[in-house]
Amino acid sequence: MKYIKQILTFALILISLNIIAQTKKMDYVKVDKITYKQYINKDWKNLVKTGKDALKEGIDFYYLQVRMGIAYYELKNYAKAIKYFERAYYSDYENELVQEYLYYSYIFMGRYGDARGLAGTFKRKLKERLGISAENPLISSLSIITKHDFNEDYQYNPSDFEVVNQQTILNQSFYNINLLHLLGDYASIYHGYSNLRISSSVLSSDIDLPSNFEEDIIQSEYYLSFNYQLGIGTNLGIGFHYLNTNYSALDPNPVTIGRWGGSNVYLYDYTKNSFVGSFTISKQISIIRLGTAFSIANMNDNMQLQPEGSITIFPFGNSKFYTHSRAIYLIDDNGYTALKNFIFKQSLGIRFSKYSWFEPSATFGNMKNFTSYNALIANNDIDGVKQRYEALFNFGFSEGRFNIFIKYQYNVKENIFEVNGLQNTIEYTNQSIIGGLTWYFKKY
Repeated sequence: MKYIKQILTFALILISLNIIAQTKKMDYVKVDKITYKQYINKDWKNLVKTGKDALKEGIDFYYLQVRMGIAYYELKNYAKAIKYFERAYYSDYENELVQEYLYYSYIFMGRYGDARGLAGTFKRKLKERLGISAENPLISSLSIITKHDFNEDYQYNPSDFEVVNQQTILNQSFYNINLLHLLGDYASIYHGYSNLRISSSVLSSDIDLPSNFEEDIIQSEYYLSFNYQLGIGTNLGIGFHYLNTNYSALDPNPVTIGRWGGSNVYLYDYTKNSFVGSFTISKQISIIRLGTAFSIANMNDNMQLQPEGSITIFPFGNSKFYTHSRAIYLIDDNGYTALKNFIFKQSLGIRFSKYSWFEPSATFGNMKNFTSYNALIANNDIDGVKQRYEALFNFGFSEGRFNIFIKYQYNVKENIFEVNGLQNTIEYTNQSIIGGLTWYFKKY
């Protein structure tokens, strides 16, 4: 009986060892051999599967990280590739193969700040091989933008017994030029000048003004922003926008004295200055980019506070398709009452070639005295936008160094006016065509 128990105990031990051996099917040597073979055969999908199984069993080593990074890169999942290349890079900063793959993974995910920071650590020969300039030019990019608007006729037609106060836009044009300067490996300055011209028709009940005349608005703007790469995937932006707006109106019925008449007679001619300050911070975490921003402004004699948050998702781990959601809370205070508006924008991005993409979007909410893109856009229009639908096409040439873009906007706007002292509103449609060119002398 004693011997039978010993035999059974020994048998149970053998069975247990056999089960453990079968459960742990992988070891370092086997994983290294299999993944190397899959790498040589470019069997990327199975390499990823093998690597995942190995990591689950606690098997991890440098070349497994490199091979998995390359496999994901070849499968165009650059977000996952970055994860493994960063691990390999932190283990060996001198491996130029890893440096190159990580650099292009950043670029193809649109993480140009990270790519530029990484390239700053490259040796001269690697920079030359990849075509990366060792020095930043004085001007890194030049952009020229123009915008033209088309409005439906929305002027109120008063009866003989109605007294109306209303301002309606007749035509407007916008021109802009911007410059980008790269500062070292982590910072940049972006600035530009804009000129906006608006002609509008004014119906007035003011006894000191004609009942109907035209007003001209000329607005000169200067924008300046500073961007700094705080760390891997983290960017800080600070923006400032100055607006100098001149309002003038010629007397439509001037009284001339003397044989030769007189010069133009102005009903009024005055200037206002407005300022916008903003900061933004964004963080990339794998396929998700989180952003927050805050701006303060004094447009149209009001005070505006605008906090916001955004999330961009790259579901396939690359920039071929992405979604961008932006939520804004706009407080517009005139000193007596503070209007509080919630604004939401949803965008989709579709890249149809290496350097060209299409981005449709829709925005809902009262967008009057509203800012966007780290205060680059300061919307102090006469009328607020209630809904906006956009379609942006960007076409890149010469490896993305020369870009042409065109954007179509369909806006539902709201005009506020008075009839016999009572406030009225009317909604109308506005369509805009925005086009521009960008030359990159050094993109990243």
